[in-house]
Amino acid sequence: MTDLMTRRFPYLPLASTLLLAGLLLSTTASADSAEDAIQYRQSVFHTLAWQFSPMGAMAKGKQDYDATEFQTRAERLALLAQLPWEGFIEGSYDGDTDALSKISTDKTGFEKHAQALMDESQTLSEVAATQDFAKIREQFAATAKACKSCHQQYRAD
Repeated sequence: MTDLMTRRFPYLPLASTLLLAGLLLSTTASADSAEDAIQYRQSVFHTLAWQFSPMGAMAKGKQDYDATEFQTRAERLALLAQLPWEGFIEGSYDGDTDALSKISTDKTGFEKHAQALMDESQTLSEVAATQDFAKIREQFAATAKACKSCHQQYRAD
């Protein structure tokens, strides 16, 4: 039944997740506490990774390429890539986080990296619709590079 619902309403799992997250965070998000911000952005990044990993496996030939699944995940990624940035608030670079405090002193650079991920993810979504696997693999690599570039600058390992 779940598989049927997902095929008939491909955005249902994402919409349900975002709705639930919104409901859960609505009472705490208004407080904008550092702990809430960390939890919010980590949740979004975890969800991004959930979409990203199967696409990577397909791009690397570790999983059979499924054009429909890839396109659906790419569309979700483009949407999700817009979300985590509001969770990088002042005071949220200490505690249970890998985010470096450099983010608060280099906002312009960080915003440039955030925009690159949003742009590359959107392009990936558009390229995935063409079902040209060679171009998809190339754009997937560009999207992954945008992620890695930001991590190298603003994330502790």
